[in-house]
Amino acid sequence: MGRQCTDAARWRGGRGDTRPAVEFPDIAMSHSGRYDPDACCGETYARARAVWLRDRSGIVRRYRYVFIVTYGRSGSTLLMGLLNTIPGYRIRGENLNVLYRLYHVDATLRQAHNQHVGDDNGSPTNPWYGASSWQLDAFRGALLDGFVAHVLRPSAGSRVLGFKEIRYTDGDMKDLTEYLDFLRSAFPDSKIVFNHRLLTDVARSGWWADYPEALERIKAADDRFLAVPADARHFHFYFDEIDESLDNIRALFRFLGDEFNEARVRRTLATRHSYSLHSTKAPPQIRRSSAPRARVLAKRVLSAARLR
Repeated sequence: MGRQCTDAARWRGGRGDTRPAVEFPDIAMSHSGRYDPDACCGETYARARAVWLRDRSGIVRRYRYVFIVTYGRSGSTLLMGLLNTIPGYRIRGENLNVLYRLYHVDATLRQAHNQHVGDDNGSPTNPWYGASSWQLDAFRGALLDGFVAHVLRPSAGSRVLGFKEIRYTDGDMKDLTEYLDFLRSAFPDSKIVFNHRLLTDVARSGWWADYPEALERIKAADDRFLAVPADARHFHFYFDEIDESLDNIRALFRFLGDEFNEARVRRTLATRHSYSLHSTKAPPQIRRSSAPRARVLAKRVLSAARLR
């Protein structure tokens, strides 16, 4: 058998093997490393691939998860950066809400199964031939494992994975309640952070300024978030309440049950976060803690009143 290394993730058959190398994701596995391509044989390749496939299954349950749920121009990129100051956190950016699409793929197959499981579909003459034998849970598990391994991409030392997404307005997602149920069940050890920002500030920011109905759309999304009560798995973070005391960031970290490192947090707050990294605009200023938060609350009330 070929010489085993521990610093790579690529397997190939023996000398003269023309098959493409099998790529292994950079995740912690019980059988990691590689065999020397010139020394190992096709049998080694097959065994190695089988071990990898076995170890890859069930990857979802190896980690905890944090999902940032919000709308565009809410400060979510900075919030993502704050969470990534915690050792072992790998909170990724947006992905066009691909997990929502996987939720619908899973839901569609289950709906079809439920509709036709009682049919006589064991015969190849039936239009739903084989539907009763679909392995729904295995299918969902493979979808989720693939998402975690190839999109969230954990690396050595990762403990908590997740991503932030802004496509939660009514126009993006009609079935928010059902999707959140899916998140909670598909990722049992997960928490959801709803990020809020002053509606009028968001409506004037970025692309929202080009939409006359922006304020209404953002408020509708914010109201849907607020309908979910804060509890052990849900936290409402108010971006505008970041001040010199860092109290709301400390509260978020307590909710997550993880380390708050003030120096790292302040460095992150002082760093510009956005897709417009070449902008000359300075990072947002931290309010002094003596500034009354009542002003922030009053602006929220006024913003809501304008929509009535």
